[in-house]
Amino acid sequence: MAGKLYDSLLSRRMFVFNFKFGVSCYWLIVSRFLYFVIYSIMATIKKFTDLEIWQLANELEKKVHAQFQSGALAKDFALKDQINKSLGSIPDNIAEGFGRGGRLEFIQFLSIARASVSELQSQLIRCHNRSHFPKEVFDEFYELSDKTGNKIGAFIKYLNQTEKTGPKFQNRVSTNEKRETNKQETRNNSINTNNAAKPLGAYPHARKVGNLLFLSGIGSRSAKDNSIPGLELDAAGNILKYDIEAECHQVFANVKAVLEASGSSWDKIVDVTVFLTNMKKDFPVYNKIYAEYFTSVQACRTTVEVKSLPTPIAIELKVIATID
Repeated sequence: MAGKLYDSLLSRRMFVFNFKFGVSCYWLIVSRFLYFVIYSIMATIKKFTDLEIWQLANELEKKVHAQFQSGALAKDFALKDQINKSLGSIPDNIAEGFGRGGRLEFIQFLSIARASVSELQSQLIRCHNRSHFPKEVFDEFYELSDKTGNKIGAFIKYLNQTEKTGPKFQNRVSTNEKRETNKQETRNNSINTNNAAKPLGAYPHARKVGNLLFLSGIGSRSAKDNSIPGLELDAAGNILKYDIEAECHQVFANVKAVLEASGSSWDKIVDVTVFLTNMKKDFPVYNKIYAEYFTSVQACRTTVEVKSLPTPIAIELKVIATID
C-alpha cells in the first residue's frame, strides 16, 4: 500500500515538473520568436512610411477626415478644427521622430503622437455625444485609434529597452553602453570608477550625501586612453582644432559612467552646471546635443563661459543627482 502511494505521489510530482518545464520551454520559444520578428521588422525599415504605427495613423487620418465632408460634423467648425490638428499630429510626429535619427528623440516624438491619440479619442467621444455620426462609425474610429495608441506604446517600450542608438549616434560613444560598475567606495561615501577619466587631483568622481549625489567636474577625456576626441595640438601644446560635438557626447558618456558607478542613473539628474571655453562659437552645437540627452530629464541647468579648463577640453559638467 505504501509503495503504491509513493508511486502515485512520484507520478504526480513528475507530471507537475514536466508541465512546468514544458511551459517554460514554450515561453522561451515564443519570446525568441518575437525577438526575431521584431529584429527582422526593424532591419527592413528604411523610411518612416515603412513603420506600422505610421501606416495605422495614416489610415486613421483618412477615415476620420472623410467624415468632414458631409453630415453634422462638417458644420461643427471648432470641433472639426481640433480633430484635424490631432489627426495630423499623430503621423507627423512619428515621421519627424524617425527623421531625427536618434533613439531618445524618437521616443520623445512618439510620446507626443501617443498623447495626440488620447486627445483625438476625447474629441471622438464629443462627436458621439453630439450625434455627429452613428455609433458603429464611432466604434470603428475609436477601436482604430486605440489600436494605434497601443502600437505606439509598444514601440516606445521596445526603444526604451534596445541598445540601438539610431544612425545619428552610430560610431559615437553612447551613454547607453553597458559598462562594468568597477567602483571604489570609501567610508566617507566618495566614489571613483575606472569607466571615467581619472580625476586630476585629490578628489573623487562623486560623493554621496544622504540621498543626493554630487559629481566633481567631469570633462571630455576618454577613460580608455585619456585622449580628448577631435582635439589636435601643435608642438607647443596649443589647440589647432577641436570638435565640440564629439566632446559633448564623450562628456555625457563620462557623466553616465559615474552615475551608474554611484548607484544612480541618467534620469535622476536634477541639476547641471556646464562650463564652456567658447560660448559664442560652441553654445548652439552644445545646446542642440544637450536637448537630445536631457529633454526627458528636465534637470535645472546653468551654462557659463570660462577662459580655460585644467586640460585642453572645451566642455565640463558639474552634476547633482538623486539616489534611491
